[in-house]
Amino acid sequence: SSGLWILIGAFKMEKDTGRRQDLRVVKTGEAIKNAFKAMICEMPAEKITVKELTERARIHRKTFYLHYNSIEALYEEMLKTIAEGYYEEMDRLSIPYSFKEVNRVFFTYFPAQEKYVERLMCDESYGSIINRLFAETLRHNLDRYDPYAVFNEPTRNLINVYFVTASLEMYRQWVRDGKKLPVDELAEVTGSLMDEGISGLMRSADRGVQE
Repeated sequence: SSGLWILIGAFKMEKDTGRRQDLRVVKTGEAIKNAFKAMICEMPAEKITVKELTERARIHRKTFYLHYNSIEALYEEMLKTIAEGYYEEMDRLSIPYSFKEVNRVFFTYFPAQEKYVERLMCDESYGSIINRLFAETLRHNLDRYDPYAVFNEPTRNLINVYFVTASLEMYRQWVRDGKKLPVDELAEVTGSLMDEGISGLMRSADRGVQE
């Protein structure tokens, strides 16, 4: 009987130890991410180093490498989190969806993100990183539904570049202007601006099909 209680006690102690270790892992991960987000908001990409990050997170370098093998791996995880939130919003749209619906998702989702996401999108030093994010989100959207399938590949490529570039630049301008335009109005104005241009191309394509 006493042996059984000893075994139960040992099992409980092991379980409690495992729970504490799991909690430490979670807290360390949060400390790394919070320090990383703060650094993105404060400095250009080239200034972010493992040394600076670990000092801010108050952890050893070895501890950082238990979680990530490089700063790039940390970027990848953060981008994945941003992208997955965007995918959830996009996947709510019923196919076929209009260009304005896609635009509204973009201009309501990204302004609602944390400050570091705005910095990623607006600071030139993070250009290659945000380009990777947009390339992934565009691929996700097109894999699910391509509203421009009627066009040949070079034309579709031009449309996609137009959409991504114009969306990003209008977002940046909105930020530079101090975000004075409410998000709903931002989505409406940008949607109208871009939809008119794309709609003109679509009308030309429709006329070509009819002829």
